[in-house]
Formats: sequence, C-alpha cells, structure tokens
Amino acid sequence: MAGDEDFSDISLLCVEDEQAAREKLCDALSRHYHGMRIFTGNDGEQGLECFHRNRPEIVVTDVCMPGTDGITMAAGIKAAMPATEIIALTAHGESHHLLGAIEIGINSYILKPVVLERLFEAIDGTLTRIRDKRRIEALNAQLACKARELEHLNAELDSFASMVAHDLRTPLASMTTLAELVQKQHNESPDAGSRKNLSILHTELVRMNNLVEKMLAFSRCSRGGLDKKWTDLSSIAAEIVERLRSQDPQREVVFRIADSVHAFGDPLLLRVVLENLLSNAWKYSTGTSDALIEFDSISTEEDLIYFVRDNGRGFVQREESGLFSEFHRGGQDPTIDGFGIGLATVRKILERHGGRIWAESNPGSGAVFFFTL
Repeated sequence: MAGDEDFSDISLLCVEDEQAAREKLCDALSRHYHGMRIFTGNDGEQGLECFHRNRPEIVVTDVCMPGTDGITMAAGIKAAMPATEIIALTAHGESHHLLGAIEIGINSYILKPVVLERLFEAIDGTLTRIRDKRRIEALNAQLACKARELEHLNAELDSFASMVAHDLRTPLASMTTLAELVQKQHNESPDAGSRKNLSILHTELVRMNNLVEKMLAFSRCSRGGLDKKWTDLSSIAAEIVERLRSQDPQREVVFRIADSVHAFGDPLLLRVVLENLLSNAWKYSTGTSDALIEFDSISTEEDLIYFVRDNGRGFVQREESGLFSEFHRGGQDPTIDGFGIGLATVRKILERHGGRIWAESNPGSGAVFFFTL
C-alpha cells in the first residue's frame, strides 16, 4: 500500500517499553508510510496519556510491559474510542493474554520478534478499514445534506402551491359570480354567440375554481402530522358509494364493498385516498355495460394489500408509472373530467403512511389500483 502514497491523514501511536525496539519500529513505519504522524509511548500509562492527547486512528502496542500493560491500556483506549484500530505485539509465551485481548476487541496480533512485512500487512488492513469508513461517513453526510435540501425544496414548493392557490381563490370566485350575473342578464339576448361565449367563460371559471381547490387539497396532504388510528375503510367506502350514486341516479353500476376492511392510519387522509380511487373507477367505467366496481383487501406474508378494481376502459400498462405524477391524465381523454392531481395526492398520502400504490390494467379490461399502508 505504501509506495509514493501520502499518509498524512493518518496518525499512529507506537507503545513499546524497550527503547531500541521502539526506535526501530518507528523508523520502519516512518519510511514505509510517508507523511504518517507517529507518536510514541514507553509504557501503557504514557501510551494512554498520549492517546487522549492526540487521538490517533491506529495503535501498535507491546502486550507485556511494566506498570500498565498493553491489554489494560487497550481497554482504556477502546472505552474512550471503540473504533480505534489496535495491533498487539505479543511473544509466544504470552498467549494467555490473547483471551483478554479478544474480549476488549483488539483488531490484530503480531508475534514477536516482529516481522515487518506482517506488521505492514496488518496496518494496511487497518488503513483500508479506516478510509472505507471515512468514505461511507462522507457519503452519508452528503446524502443527509441532499435529503435536507430536498425536504426544504419540497416545503417551499408546497408553500408556493398553497400561496398561489389561496391568492387565486378570491378573484376567481368574484369572476365566477360576475360571469353568472352577466349570463343571466343575457339569457334572453338574441345574440347566440354572446350567450355561447358567456357559457364557455362561466364553465372555464368553474373549472379553474375546482383546480385551485385540488391544488390546495394536494398541498394540505403534504403537511401536518398524522392522527393514526384503526379506521373502518368499508364504512368509508360505502359512504362514498352513496354519494357517487346520488350524483348520477340513472347509472347502473354494481358495487362490491367487502365488509370489515380496516386499516391503521389517519381517517381523514384515508377517506381522501378512497374518494379518489372510487371516483376514478366510477368515472372511467362510464359507458361500460354491466359496470362493476370492487373494494377489498388481500393478506400476504409481506403485507396487507388493499385494492379498488373496475371493469372500465383501463389504460396501457406502460403509462402506470406516470399515473401518480402531478397533472398527469391517463390517455388524455377529453370526455373525462379531471386535473391529474387526484392520484398524485393519493400517492403522497400513502407515502406519508409508509405505504405505496401501484396499478395493473389493459385497455378495455378495466384497472386495479393496489395500495399498502
């Protein structure tokens, strides 16, 4: 590992009570590891003091020394900094020390008299571990920084969307009201073109109002805490079905809502999830003879999976990943109302619960939306 490599980023403590052996070791280490900072100690007590003062990453120590021995010193070092790499130098007759060394977590053992090549191999291994750990810590720090930046940007985006939506609500409401008044005043006007333009204007203003409300709902789902509790999803689904039927009493749709489907989550947000999924199933099964919409759950070894299934027009499977993006509308069918925010809202709610959503479909064969919490 040596060669022309620079080791100035690494420091090493060499503890040896025999001065000649200590000087020989330090000289060999200095020549082999260019730039490495090397500290010395002539016994365990001095070595421990030097360690606390300089905090080297590597310690090379004799085991048998007068006063404080290498094992006692190593135990003190490991107690202060468990990640410190310690290489113990031990003679054949000192094997009884090995059990104590193993217990405190000494990393390597070199028999005396020391063969420098073996010592270098042991140090090279510690250098690899130290630098790998540093790289991992640096990467983790970068990831944490990026995560904080992303969280900040998302918060700013949510705040911006909320601010824009709030600022648009009042003028849009005023414009809609004025458009309604003008439309009523010109209802009897012989100018068919004006009546048509006013009708289009009113329709588009209502559409913009609805879009603003959707944007606000999407923004609200991104913020605030979760009030998790066991929630009866079957009852919520049944209420949504009644509302859908009341909107269009003439439609003939069979609903199969499973009994006793429960989930642990925020009841208000889970209602938003089911409203979007069941409303989509209702919307995209328009014109389907014998329309059928189901809500149930499947228990697997990994998770409890909930699903909403319909036999409507479906979608091309390759579009599945884009369905849950903001302002994406599958198929861009002009006959289907919507803004492409509903499924993005559902995804965001489920992600906040630690879950996910995915879908399966074929055109003309309906669609199934699966989700977990």
